[in-house]
Amino acid sequence: MEEKLLDFIRDEFLEDPELEIDADTRLISAGIIDSFSLVSLQSYIEREFGKRIPAPRITAESFDTVRQMVQIIQQF
Repeated sequence: MEEKLLDFIRDEFLEDPELEIDADTRLISAGIIDSFSLVSLQSYIEREFGKRIPAPRITAESFDTVRQMVQIIQQF
């Protein structure tokens, strides 16, 4: 799950192909993705993993790293 999310983020949101990210990279607080990107990410999670995450659970704090995303996805 982590690798699929990382691949999606690399393909969709990274402007610098040289930038390396991993499961603990701060994505939102570092400005790599923004709040509008969370909507796209939410749609991807629903399509790819069949998990619908309620909008209130998707925040800059709770979805800042891929590791945090996976923990929330696994709750649903």
